[in-house]
Amino acid sequence: MRTLACVFAHPDDETFAIGGTIARYASQGVRCHVFCATNGDAGKSSGVPVSSREELGARRLVELRAAADVLGLGEIAAPGHADGALAAVDGDVLVGQIVEFLRRHRPDVVISFGPEGAPTGHRDHRAISRAATAAFHLAGLATEYVDQMRGELQPHAAARLYYVAWDGVEEPDGKPPRASVPPSARIAVEAFLRAKEAAFDAHATQHVHRGAFEKLALRDAEWFALAAGACQPRSLVEDLFEGL
Repeated sequence: MRTLACVFAHPDDETFAIGGTIARYASQGVRCHVFCATNGDAGKSSGVPVSSREELGARRLVELRAAADVLGLGEIAAPGHADGALAAVDGDVLVGQIVEFLRRHRPDVVISFGPEGAPTGHRDHRAISRAATAAFHLAGLATEYVDQMRGELQPHAAARLYYVAWDGVEEPDGKPPRASVPPSARIAVEAFLRAKEAAFDAHATQHVHRGAFEKLALRDAEWFALAAGACQPRSLVEDLFEGL
């Protein structure tokens, strides 16, 4: 069985960025797991009553689990780093947590944001891109994070790392669109848009962003850029596992 590992910064990133792709692969029997670095406790609550950042973060993790169930995601790893300050986290700690996640699930393909931080350019998106890229390369090295291998974990080198990319999207507020890392994969997700929308519905505290979600994310295809690992058999593939 194939395994897909998703590494993101906030609850709802998995749905907004690649919800259709997750639902598609999960329906085909691919095991899909997600690492979510923060609890999203600095975000908006969209009118959902919360009394503190801690309560919002706990609420968003519940929403993430509900959305994951809709999409077909398995395990959620959520270390709970500070939302909005991911770049300030000790790099060795964050990378090590992602390395452990990859060694535990042993994915064929890893997906994260690209260095530009997705269309929003969020600083946490940029930070998780750097950490995920480093972890992708280090997880397969027996000389890195050796303390993890005192138990059952063993080094694991995933075959490919893909960044989230996009094609021709425009900012809903009229700002000039941020450029994407050039895409090399197009995943058709038209048949899974209902699942993606249902997963977004599960993120009740994020409904203030519904307009952006509908304009930027509810599209017939999701795009990716090969960042590292095994070469694709074609310049533009329609399956992230093609040729493996």
